[in-house]
Amino acid sequence: MRLVDPGDGPLAADAALVAARLAGETVASRIGEADPSVWGRAATDAVGWAALPRTSRPLVGQIAALRERFRVDGARRVVLVAAPGQAHGAAMLARASAAPLEVLDSADPGALLDVLEGDMGSTVIVHVDTAGQADGPTDAIVGILQDAVRDEGVRAEGRIVVVTEAGSRLEKPALEADVPVVTAERDVPSRFGTLGATALVAAGLAGVDVEQLLADATGATEAVTADHPDNPALVLAGLLLAEDGGPLEVDPESGPDGLAAWVEHLVGGSTGGLGPLPLLTPGRGGRGPSLELRRGGSAFRTRGGVGAQVVLWQCAVATVARVLGADPFAGGVLPAGSPEPVRRTAVDGDVEIRAGDGMQATSVVEALRELAARAGGAIAVEAWLDPREDASAAVLGPEIARRTGRPTTFGWAPHTLDGTGRHHRDTPDSAFLVITGDSEHDHGLPGGGGLDDIVAAQAAAATAGLVADGRPVLGLHLRDRLGGLVTLARAVQEL
Repeated sequence: MRLVDPGDGPLAADAALVAARLAGETVASRIGEADPSVWGRAATDAVGWAALPRTSRPLVGQIAALRERFRVDGARRVVLVAAPGQAHGAAMLARASAAPLEVLDSADPGALLDVLEGDMGSTVIVHVDTAGQADGPTDAIVGILQDAVRDEGVRAEGRIVVVTEAGSRLEKPALEADVPVVTAERDVPSRFGTLGATALVAAGLAGVDVEQLLADATGATEAVTADHPDNPALVLAGLLLAEDGGPLEVDPESGPDGLAAWVEHLVGGSTGGLGPLPLLTPGRGGRGPSLELRRGGSAFRTRGGVGAQVVLWQCAVATVARVLGADPFAGGVLPAGSPEPVRRTAVDGDVEIRAGDGMQATSVVEALRELAARAGGAIAVEAWLDPREDASAAVLGPEIARRTGRPTTFGWAPHTLDGTGRHHRDTPDSAFLVITGDSEHDHGLPGGGGLDDIVAAQAAAATAGLVADGRPVLGLHLRDRLGGLVTLARAVQEL
């Protein structure tokens, strides 16, 4: 099976020329050899991902042993708790295999409650934090889940796996408590870690066939690291680099389930705002091995097993970044303590309008119109909400795009900050709609305050720099989430 079908649109010929030039520059083989000079000195400690189809093979046995150990102990439910930016790979692998993995990569109280309402007596917690840096939200959530496991009369230390780098803050106490520790690769950036420990442990425990996944990836590696014009990764890179092609439209209803969102995240976060903006645009594709894509007037597709497509897309996107002079391995936006970035200007029903300087709207629809008018390019919708209970918020992106004519992305924060959120921050003409909300399920913390406070601080920090730079930012805070989302949806309908 060919990994890339470039189609017969106007971009196909341009892509072939780009692929031929890149083949002559031996880019592909140097990527296969994990040569950091492809991107420059900054990539020295970030190229381990290229060898993961081979170096991750020992994880197959480790994961199988852990899964059997938990099965014997009656643990069959897997919950992944990950630092921001470190859960997207496992989430995609689980969705593609229909494996029942629950993911917590935010401090939203509602998302935590969704997990706590499940069978905690049969739950395994996978704590992923590669550098093991002090991270209040992640540590707090793990602690809350462990307490819930203990409340079921189960030894919590026997129901957790820690994935972290050797020598990190998490490693020593975990080992002392007889908690299994799987060593994460130090030289693998988060967006490129889907075939490494950060993704494979949780996905494998949930039921993903890790051995087959790595076999698919290994089978594709030879093709994507060959210095040949027909190299599918170089052809795909050419399609992404073709000038005047416009945004990259990815059909989320095609290909393996979850792959489209994973591609959006990878492309959005890895080209420094210089590559095409990825947009999830429903089309006529269906589930199967082919992911349907479009740029401008050209339709094309990638296809193959999930492992093969991961290798293909990582090599292609890393190549695109090299050509554009971007750092594909740069981390996402890191929320840190910060004052409230935008002032409250008005209240419309259940929605507080928090506008940046110069915005005077007194209703949600007026605020949205003003934001769209100030956007020079795309609009980024970043929702600091619960992806399950507040799932209806996801329709806002396509509706805003349809009614304003602006390319619009929607992302759940903080996850999106490592993907399209980074693209928009690197692109000077993007505007930002930041949605936050009070939760009726707030969970208190030992040191005082609650998870709602953490989310509010993270959202403030993620937008403070934008406001300081004079970027168009509109904050909408939902005093009541259900009522607020209804108000917001009605306002979008009036645009």
